[in-house]
Amino acid sequence: MGQFNAKILAEYTPPRSWSLHRELSYTLTDVTVDEIDCLKAIGVQVVRDTNKTETISVPKGFVTDLASVPRAAWAFIAPWDVARSAIIHDLLYKAIRKYRWKNDKEDKDLVKKAKKVADKVFLCGMNDANPAVPSWKKYSAYYAVVLFGRWSIIPNESNI
Repeated sequence: MGQFNAKILAEYTPPRSWSLHRELSYTLTDVTVDEIDCLKAIGVQVVRDTNKTETISVPKGFVTDLASVPRAAWAFIAPWDVARSAIIHDLLYKAIRKYRWKNDKEDKDLVKKAKKVADKVFLCGMNDANPAVPSWKKYSAYYAVVLFGRWSIIPNESNI
């Protein structure tokens, strides 16, 4: 079972952004060495600690929109329902975009695998959330990023 280091401490900056006021980290337990290597290959800083677990940290100052849930759906899944997992996921998607932006000859298989791992980490984070996220919310959010996240990993000057 993975673990977050803390609750979110962030400031809202209209119209849709939050800026972290302290680091948020997530210790992974349900990912393979191959999946960790994939994240490292696209530039994600993954730190191995003395317990031989890997941790992904989102730095203070990182700007996120939490979960990209359309406003009309907030009655069912609000961005803050899955916020910590979404912030980690945003960091991973940003790493994919940066990798793609920097590499004229990107490894398309690596990008595809990195997206799959990022989405898995998002689900794992929701599984490890406290308070618990109801299953229907977890899987609705997870399948939404699986289906629609491909557009979020396309880099442009405003999202890298």
